[in-house]
Amino acid sequence: MTKTLASPTGRPAHAAARRGPALLFWALGAWLAAGPAQAQEFKVSGFASAVAVKTSGDCQPTLLAPAFQNNCTRYIVDWAHAAVATDKWGLNRESRAGVQGEWQLDPQWSAVAQITARTLQDQHVKLEWAYVTYAPSPEWKLQVGRKRIPLYYYSDFQDVGFAYNTVRPSPDVYGWDVVNYNGASISTNRSLGDWHLRAEAYAGTEDSRKNPYSRLGSTDPVDVKWSGITGAAVEFGRDWFTGRLSYTRSNYESRDHASGSLEALFDGSTRAKQEFLGLALNGDWDDWQLRSEFGTAKRMKALGYNAKYFLLTLSRQFGAFTVTGGASGYRENSDYPLASYSPVRLSASLLALRYDVHKGGALKLQFDRVRDTSVQTYTGKATVSTLAYDVVF
Repeated sequence: MTKTLASPTGRPAHAAARRGPALLFWALGAWLAAGPAQAQEFKVSGFASAVAVKTSGDCQPTLLAPAFQNNCTRYIVDWAHAAVATDKWGLNRESRAGVQGEWQLDPQWSAVAQITARTLQDQHVKLEWAYVTYAPSPEWKLQVGRKRIPLYYYSDFQDVGFAYNTVRPSPDVYGWDVVNYNGASISTNRSLGDWHLRAEAYAGTEDSRKNPYSRLGSTDPVDVKWSGITGAAVEFGRDWFTGRLSYTRSNYESRDHASGSLEALFDGSTRAKQEFLGLALNGDWDDWQLRSEFGTAKRMKALGYNAKYFLLTLSRQFGAFTVTGGASGYRENSDYPLASYSPVRLSASLLALRYDVHKGGALKLQFDRVRDTSVQTYTGKATVSTLAYDVVF
């Protein structure tokens, strides 16, 4: 979640999605060459979320792009897709739906594709997933194609609102300028005594043309590229406890979409390295659920800052109802003078109520108190009210 809203000159549209199908077709060709087809199975599943959100409070100044300055209060509910809640109720910020098809070609080969539709302007239908899986054994998987960068605990199912108790994973942690990649991953599942272990390594690239995130700070379209993405994630669990540790690094570059000119980064180059480290510590026991994530981002050379961030929620289930309280924060530091870069500092607290109305469907009501204490604020203070209906099928 880059919190830098403009270039130094002043992150489930990802145009690189076309590379995902290319890798998918290559892998399908490898399967066809491997031998005769066996019994096949095709499954379709999906999800949808209807989300109405509104902000309220005293009028606040903002450094957001002019398109987001016509309201008294505002809150960025989804950085990666430039979704900004305002002081008017709206269903067109976070509402979305997705359909996933899984084709089990034989016991070792399968293919998955997912299309997600959003109500946001110019982001209506996108190919979020398109990959082939080769599983030589139950413990190992090789996947090639287009996937979500596994930066965080919720990354793989962030769009599936039914999968978590709050309306959204905290925007203080989730939502960088790039969230998908085209490439390959290899993963393994192991049991070590009473512990369960899953490890994954991945590599690829993403070229996001007319990057939605960049619209938050500029009226001029910007193309953002993460090249040389490499990383690893390890998830480990025992009884009620689940932990996850991840590390991702890549090169960062941006260019003006109209001219194609590369933009100068903070270190004077046009390409610089960035790193992300994440830790999740979660617990599930009886009717209680604890979710916590902590992370750091090193983007000083590219975007002029390093950042630390966290989220913490505690939920208690009462039959079909679940009550959740939580807090989150995001804080940057910069080696550059304030005139060159103003560090972003955000914090929030939340109270949410979930009601499971039927199998695969839930209603949610959530209130957030958000604060932007940056020297130059982007959103300021606000109270955020959200009503959502999430369903899976």
